[in-house]
Amino acid sequence: MTDIDFVEKPAWVVLIADDSSTTRQFIRSAVRSFDRHVTIEETADGQQTLDALTSRPVDLAFLDLAMPEIHGEDVVRTFTVGHRMPFFVVVSGIGDPEQIARMRRLAAYDYLRKPVEAEAIHKVLATYERVSMLTRVLIVDDSRTQRKLIRRILAESVFHLTIDEAGDGVSAFEAYARQPADIVILDINMDGLDGPNTLRILRAHNPQVRVVLMSSDAAAIATYAALNVTAVLKKPFTSQDLDAIFHGIYGLDLPYRDGDATRYRR
Repeated sequence: MTDIDFVEKPAWVVLIADDSSTTRQFIRSAVRSFDRHVTIEETADGQQTLDALTSRPVDLAFLDLAMPEIHGEDVVRTFTVGHRMPFFVVVSGIGDPEQIARMRRLAAYDYLRKPVEAEAIHKVLATYERVSMLTRVLIVDDSRTQRKLIRRILAESVFHLTIDEAGDGVSAFEAYARQPADIVILDINMDGLDGPNTLRILRAHNPQVRVVLMSSDAAAIATYAALNVTAVLKKPFTSQDLDAIFHGIYGLDLPYRDGDATRYRR
């Protein structure tokens, strides 16, 4: 027993599904060169891919669409009846906008066009590494209905989140002091201690606190954007809006930058 115990991170199970052995070999090499212990599984047709997904948990998948036996899109549709797809990206030579839109609706994190570069594979792996880490979020809003709604929106995020709530500025500070959040989503217009004053108290406690100010009032958003906060959001917003902000916070490239990039908006 040493003074310091090093705990090895569990290996990721990465599935590479493509009927081209050349493409599988290239992606496998790119994944192997990433600084992370991985277990790689490969499949060459849709049925093998479906079997692989159902036989063991998969953390991350690179999925071709034009595969024999079962089309990649149908693999996703079939598997998601009763299961949740792992974090996955499409790697395809087909750039049809309608197909890209369909895969986006099926929760493909990104759609990479062949020929794909090793750098693009590494960016996917780096993104997965960050989004799978636990991120603590504190929702601060004096409306219970709004807090419940924002919690539901956050449940759709690609990020792995744990969520706390506070109904006023004082409770928000107490919650943050007790367990600092990685990101605070703070309403501007609250009774009692409002958002800007809550922000000042949080910054006095931790000058590096990350705060996203939100409001349904466009004028208030414009006024308080000058407070040099992490971001501002106008209600109502979506999980895609929040994920775009989270990507920016952690220095991650937004997906769907090739062609249709509307899934995430700054």
